[in-house]
Amino acid sequence: MMCQELLGFLNQAETIMQITTSWHERGRMEGRMEGRMEAQKETILKYLSRRFGEQPADLEEKVQKISDLQILDRILDELFTAGTIEEARAIILGKIAGNLQ
Repeated sequence: MMCQELLGFLNQAETIMQITTSWHERGRMEGRMEGRMEAQKETILKYLSRRFGEQPADLEEKVQKISDLQILDRILDELFTAGTIEEARAIILGKIAGNLQ
């Protein structure tokens, strides 16, 4: 009986370790994703400031609220084509609006 109890305990311990490892890996992946999103936001805002000499507060607020890495990537890709801050605003707001639909 003692041997079966020990085996049961070991199986439970192994299951707990697998769950803990899974949570740990998930947390690491989420952390990396958040880091990439923050880096993209920073790059977008820095680009606006360097390219147009300004970083409008309304655009900064909109960019900071984006929580989708693909949208941030699309904005950054298209932002290089903007010749004015108004064009940049249209790109950013268009990508945000396109995501809401």
